[in-house]
Amino acid sequence: MDSLSHIVLGAAIGEAIFGNKMGRKAMFFGALAGNLPDIDVLGILFLSDSNQLLFHRGITHSLFFAVLISVLFGWFSKRWFRNHSIEWIHRTWLFLAAMLSHLLLDSFTCYGMGLFEPFSHYRLSFNTIFVADPLYTLPFLLCMLLAYSAKNGSRQRKRWTITGVWISSFYLAFTILNHEYVEHIMEQSLKRQKLSFDHFTVTPTPLNAFLWMGYSQDKAGAWIGYYSIFDKEKKVDYYRIQRNDSLLLPFEKEESVQHLKQLSKGNYVVTKEDSIIYFNDIRFGQVSGWNRADGPFAFKFNLNKNADNKRALNRTKYKEPTYIMFRSLLKRIEGK
Repeated sequence: MDSLSHIVLGAAIGEAIFGNKMGRKAMFFGALAGNLPDIDVLGILFLSDSNQLLFHRGITHSLFFAVLISVLFGWFSKRWFRNHSIEWIHRTWLFLAAMLSHLLLDSFTCYGMGLFEPFSHYRLSFNTIFVADPLYTLPFLLCMLLAYSAKNGSRQRKRWTITGVWISSFYLAFTILNHEYVEHIMEQSLKRQKLSFDHFTVTPTPLNAFLWMGYSQDKAGAWIGYYSIFDKEKKVDYYRIQRNDSLLLPFEKEESVQHLKQLSKGNYVVTKEDSIIYFNDIRFGQVSGWNRADGPFAFKFNLNKNADNKRALNRTKYKEPTYIMFRSLLKRIEGK
């Protein structure tokens, strides 16, 4: 998820564990540890574009890394910030809890996370929440700001911290249950229409957990549809997109293509636009796809030689002003 969400959750964990003994420093340590796994963004300085996409949420988002770094930071913080009432092992538990909270949040998104690196390259993803969801982050942020402003050790600080954790946890539970409900409806609609598929996946659309995208991937392509929990009918309109693997033939030996196939878990289509071949990862959805069947994909990797792909995710620029795009998203969330 976004950095702000990790900061807020990490700060809450720091306050809950050591708020009484360390004061506001506990929030600082928790927020710092809560963002440590995203240190992998520095890979952009020395890795190729496709390598960086795989490196992100790889080894630094693993249990191995979380344990190792927690022990090191627990020991270093004991030396740098002397507080003899808190042993280094307890500081280690603080860093470990905050880092594990980062892994937990990221596992709910669609990107995929290398939880078992370096022993397994399997990417864990539950697809239950969008990478940035204001309904998760903003209430939690407000509670933690109120907790921060309260006096050290006060009941108000503890109360606001607990309130923030409960609200955010309930929302996460809501997204999980909502995902199961929507997945059942969309898969049943797919079967009733007798549309063939190898596997079926449901993931939320931008900034909400009410409108969902479902896609069924097979060797030739995929069926894609959208469903809002406020839709009056449980029939989903699916449309077909072809995978177009033939367009990949000139690039089959390219390292980038192998990286992209691994990253997408086979959920991709290839398109050609003005002589440019793009590798599109379906999992990240479409730009305004909920409004029209021909919406471009959010993840577009240019396969042409020496192409700049640092912005492969969210490369597509909206054809209409942003406020119009959000208005159409809200209208579709309202149901049809």
